[in-house]
Amino acid sequence: MSTRIRSALLWLAPVLLASPLVAAALQTPSPSNVTLPALKFTAPDAARGAQLGASCAGCHGAGGISKDEAVPSLAGQVSSYTRQQLTAYKAKLLPNETMQNVAARLTDQDMADIAAHFSALVPGPAWKGADAAVRAQGAALYAKGDPARNLIACTVCHGAGGRGSDSLILPSIANLSPAYAEGKLAEYRETVPYAHPSPQAMHAAAQGLTDEELTALAGYLSSLK
Repeated sequence: MSTRIRSALLWLAPVLLASPLVAAALQTPSPSNVTLPALKFTAPDAARGAQLGASCAGCHGAGGISKDEAVPSLAGQVSSYTRQQLTAYKAKLLPNETMQNVAARLTDQDMADIAAHFSALVPGPAWKGADAAVRAQGAALYAKGDPARNLIACTVCHGAGGRGSDSLILPSIANLSPAYAEGKLAEYRETVPYAHPSPQAMHAAAQGLTDEELTALAGYLSSLK
């Protein structure tokens, strides 16, 4: 998987930069000029992470499986992405006061251990409710993109099953609720949340998506098992 994705990213970079729309998007200033801090930790301890992350169930659900459409599940999320998000919250580069307060109390090692714990859990079931025709539209965009409009297929980075890549800090996007997925896609379309290649790439990739297509992609992502 990693080799295939690396090869795809090598192809993706010049394609993105060649698009006038995406090139302009990459020049859009980030709301923060602060670079995401690098973490320093030893080999992650998932068992310790389970103890530290026990309180996360209050919002993210038992076993890291959220029942709240506004809150993402953590079960099965790649470790590198969870660490990245916690780091961004601690640095106040992501606007969520609750998560900022949670992350402020965590050391680098705490973040690594918590991320290891949730990555080892089994992802939750698919969400129900998205219209079949909407999901089909989203599935086509996910698998093929739209070359005529320079829309890149999501599979290039996130894989056919939406499980991402830990080594490349590409998150798992399967099992996201339709509301949460659509909201995040809309956010990425509008801005780069912090200085790091992965959100910058998402901002560029989402530029040409219409509101209807955001809804369709979100509906498809929520249906992935």
